Formats: sequence, C-alpha cells, structure tokens
Amino acid sequence: MPDEPEQDGQIHTLGLLEKLRGDLRSLGSANSELYRRVDNALRELANPNLHDVNLATAFKIELWDRYGRDDLRMCIVATSSIVVAEAAFDAAVKQFAGERLTLRKGTMVIRKSGS
Repeated sequence: MPDEPEQDGQIHTLGLLEKLRGDLRSLGSANSELYRRVDNALRELANPNLHDVNLATAFKIELWDRYGRDDLRMCIVATSSIVVAEAAFDAAVKQFAGERLTLRKGTMVIRKSGS
C-alpha cells in the first residue's frame, strides 16, 4: 500500500519519542520542572493535529506504547460521533495490527485491542 512507508516512518518517530521520554524520566528527579516542560512538549509533538479538538467530550482512538508502560503514543482520531469512532476504530485495528489501541470517551474505555 502507498501509505505503508509513511506509516513506518510515523511509528519509528513515535518510538524515538518514547525513548526520549524514557531517558527524560531518568533525569526527572533531578529537575522536575524541566521534566514537566519537556514532557508537555513531547505530548504536543505526538498530537500535532489535535489542537482545536475538544478532547474532554470527544470519542478518541488512542495508540499506546509497545513496552507495557501506560504511555500514550498518539491520539489517532478524535470525533464527536460514536458511529465515526466505531468505524475508525475498526480501520485502526487493521492498520495498526498488533498494536495496543483503545476507543474511549473520557476515562470510559468502550473498546480495546492488542495486548
């Protein structure tokens, strides 16, 4: 598929961001304010297209880290429609086969896939 090279690049970039966040954690105790600021910047990088979406009320499809930590890699979809969210979740499960995904609204998990 034509999207695969770009997707591989996105996953590679997210892996690098996860490694950077992990390295940053080890420095966090030395300077918690610096850690907080850099961690916030990393979260912005992971979600570059979501600045105008009201995430408090949206249905979100989230891609989680591969290493068993509970770190959010990116929000793939944010929508106010459950129908769109369900269809997008099914597509995301196919596109990100084997990855940990959740469909949630707020703290309520509606569906999940992966380990």
